[in-house]
Amino acid sequence: MAEEDLAPGKSSVAVNNCIRQLSYCKNDIRDTVGIWGEGKDMYLILENNMLDLIDPMDRTVLHSQPIVSIRVWGVGRDNGRDFAYVARDKDTRILKCHVFRCDTPAKAIATSLHEICSKIMAERRNAKAVACSVSQERVNVNLDVPLQVDFPTPKTELVQKFHVQYVGVLPVAKPLGIEILNGAIESLMTTTNKEDWISVIMNVADATVTVIRQKQDEDEVLLECRVRFLSFIGVGKDIHTFAFIMDAGNQRFECHVFWCDPNAGNVSEAVQAACMLRYQKCLVARPPPPRMCPPGPPTDSMTRRVTTSVKRGVLSLIDTLKQKRPVSESP
Repeated sequence: MAEEDLAPGKSSVAVNNCIRQLSYCKNDIRDTVGIWGEGKDMYLILENNMLDLIDPMDRTVLHSQPIVSIRVWGVGRDNGRDFAYVARDKDTRILKCHVFRCDTPAKAIATSLHEICSKIMAERRNAKAVACSVSQERVNVNLDVPLQVDFPTPKTELVQKFHVQYVGVLPVAKPLGIEILNGAIESLMTTTNKEDWISVIMNVADATVTVIRQKQDEDEVLLECRVRFLSFIGVGKDIHTFAFIMDAGNQRFECHVFWCDPNAGNVSEAVQAACMLRYQKCLVARPPPPRMCPPGPPTDSMTRRVTTSVKRGVLSLIDTLKQKRPVSESP
């Protein structure tokens, strides 16, 4: 990383970009928790003002980082189990961002680091107050702890939770189309028994849709799909059924089907809102065309047609959901 990336106001974005680059560009496009490419299992231990990485097999120290030398750290905005910190390499003196995926929420690591640094800074302030001399201040300037430490706080995003039944998943030939969606729903509904459906919690966030099965010891993540990989969503002919088609990579598409009570209206609206937000972010991120250039050749016209088609598809989906949403019953 470059020094300018760690300037106030930029460090949090820079750290999160590193997390995204390392976690998204893996062989498995779905990148579910526990499947993270070339990652190595290890323990991360915070003790005696040190961050140690321990081999779980022979307990050898793989890496030891003084906490006071860590410039910034952060928790992934798209996945709360991603953690990263930035520090200079002791040999090359190059700033490097170290990224980890944790078995538990990474916020606990960030909180512990914040507490340790707060303690170190408080001790330094007390030492300054006792010394209260120019010479002592000059000595303190040489301490490794920076005067101002940028603590990137994880982005808190709205997560909507729904208790649903997971009917199953079916490969489909195309990424779009209500016929494809209804065909997959009907196929799974006729080939599965209600007793085989799994009671799950669907968490719908701005960037991800996560399906979790609750267990006594630890929750199990059955499915984690980023919103940008959703190609089509919809309510089935039965208003209790909801499904979405996701891009599984290598021209493979999967349709995941759910049974919702009392109906699928709230679930579909939540996923639709996440898709709309993603679409709006894409529009904002897209650079405006140069004003001085004349209307482009067929390539630009094709872009306009594709954009118009996407808009029509979203509006058509909204109209379909409105028509299928049942009339609320009077109490």
